[in-house]
This record gives sequence, structure tokens and C-alpha cells, in this order.
Amino acid sequence: MHKTFLIDNYKPDVYLKVTSLAQGCMSVEEYTREFEQLKIRSGLEEELKHTMARFLRGLDLSVVEKVELQPYWTLKDMCKLAIKVDKHF
Repeated sequence: MHKTFLIDNYKPDVYLKVTSLAQGCMSVEEYTREFEQLKIRSGLEEELKHTMARFLRGLDLSVVEKVELQPYWTLKDMCKLAIKVDKHF
């Protein structure tokens, strides 16, 4: 019975984590890795523009400001750019 409880609550818990994830004291690389893992584990399916907006929303503002100045077309492009910005500054 306890096992069922964990399974029943697993997806909502992971969904809450993926939708409220913030970079905080993580590096952009760590944040990106956590974001991607939670996205997979949650099974969240959404439009690319929503995923990209959620990714940006969780980043530190100083990184976001620099990322938004550069061109990107995919989430992968955005992640690489954010990591590059973080390492550069």
C-alpha cells in the first residue's frame, strides 16, 4: 500500500519541481542538467516556446539578460548559450 502512495504522488511532485525550478546557487550547467532530468521524469509535454520560457524563468536574471540578446532557435541552443554566458561572466 505504501508503494502505491509513492507512485500516485510521484508525477505531481516531479511536476511541481520542474515548474518551480530556479537556478539559485547552482551553476547554469547544473541547473540545465536538473531541468532536463525533471522534464523527462515528469513526462511534461508542452510547446517548445513554453519549455524555453520556463527554462529562462528559472535562470538568474543576469544570465537571462545576456541570453536574450543572442539568437537561439531551440532549447538546446538556449541551454548552450546560457552555459557559455555563465562561464564567460
